[in-house]
Amino acid sequence: MAPEPKRRGMKPVSEAIRNWAQALAREVETWPGITLKNAFGMTLVYRRGVVFAALPKTRALYEEDAILLKFMGEPADLAARIEAEKRFAAGTMEQRRSGKGKRGGEGRRWRIFLMREDADVHAAIEWLAEAYRVARRPI
Repeated sequence: MAPEPKRRGMKPVSEAIRNWAQALAREVETWPGITLKNAFGMTLVYRRGVVFAALPKTRALYEEDAILLKFMGEPADLAARIEAEKRFAAGTMEQRRSGKGKRGGEGRRWRIFLMREDADVHAAIEWLAEAYRVARRPI
């Protein structure tokens, strides 16, 4: 059995993404059933106990200027919309970690949404709303 590849370290975030993430957190905390928890230098966003986003506070994974969105299910139409959105990094967290295609596991549901300018905040809110909509407890 091959040894497990080393995990990448978390990256420090810029002041810009920190401010955008704070604005996003203030927006989503007003939505029904939302809980915010701090962990790993990020603010994790939950809907009734199900995590659906991670907003960088002091640290980020993979990209210094990105938020993480978890889509519990990706029907073909949602996957196509994600693929067409230029702000999403290619693939999922798991694919970036392993360099392989789809496998089982939590990472296959997490997407990396890049934020480079103030206008990206509005698009991020729309995608947070989509992740919120599909966030649900596993059956």
